[in-house]
Amino acid sequence: MTMDFAEHMTVDGLVYSTHTFAIEPYRKSLPSPPRFNPWPGCSNGYRPTWEIRECGHERTLLMIGFHPEAGLPLLLPNATLPLAATWFSGIIRGVRGERRRTGYPPRDIYPDEIYVEIAAGRVVREWLLDLRAVPDQTEEEWRQSVPSFLWKFYPRPAPG
Repeated sequence: MTMDFAEHMTVDGLVYSTHTFAIEPYRKSLPSPPRFNPWPGCSNGYRPTWEIRECGHERTLLMIGFHPEAGLPLLLPNATLPLAATWFSGIIRGVRGERRRTGYPPRDIYPDEIYVEIAAGRVVREWLLDLRAVPDQTEEEWRQSVPSFLWKFYPRPAPG
């Protein structure tokens, strides 16, 4: 996969960039997944937009847009937006602000990051990180300052 532009996810009125591509598990599960014409910065040929919204008594991941609009019926016949992303389970990392490289080995961080754990489209947990004041840190200092489940988002480089 080439480096694609980020998809956008709105949480509590703030727009985050994410590279999770939450519709891919659904598309790949289809017996004959539709193929879309790629364009520069979008190798899969479509670009959904997302929102975390209160639905009843729980927060839900919703697909609120799909570009190109004509492609949505190919992927999800008879679907209307907004659509609960019930096919998706996992953690979505969203970022806001200007990228900064810090520590050694260097890793990318952003002033504002959000991690949203989703189970069948429903929000299980959310973590907001304010990283504006984070100084350069060694890998070990950084690992001691965040929960271990986040480590997989910043993998250790191979030794050597």
